[in-house]
Amino acid sequence: MAQVDSIDLLNRLFEIEHRSLLTYLTDACPWTHSGEEKATTALAHIAADQQAMTVRIAELIDSRGGRIDSGSFPMYFTDTNLLSLDFMLRELVKHQKHDIAEIVRIVAMLGADREARELAEEILGSERAHLEVLEDLAIQPA
Repeated sequence: MAQVDSIDLLNRLFEIEHRSLLTYLTDACPWTHSGEEKATTALAHIAADQQAMTVRIAELIDSRGGRIDSGSFPMYFTDTNLLSLDFMLRELVKHQKHDIAEIVRIVAMLGADREARELAEEILGSERAHLEVLEDLAIQPA
């Protein structure tokens, strides 16, 4: 696979991590109530993990002479403003599953590019662990 193709895939991976629904909600501040501190702390940790991965992806793109394309948040994310955290946890699980499927596709497409594929595989493992946390939070009573 040509390096340009890998850079395009890395940019897609960057966008998934940098423009996730969880990252959006970090700034949009869903409505919370007493007793959701554990969930808000866990979400902050996941968002921080995702942002740390964006740095690593950006460094790899930059080291290859590529240009980082951060994309933008989907417009429909604005529909989630001020929704309750307990509702948004279920939405986060759905989005996380979609993002994981996309990362699996990217890993497969990176095939021969070992360095990029290994980074994508690491991100995939991290996002699968995040999904487990989100699923646990989504089934806990508010």
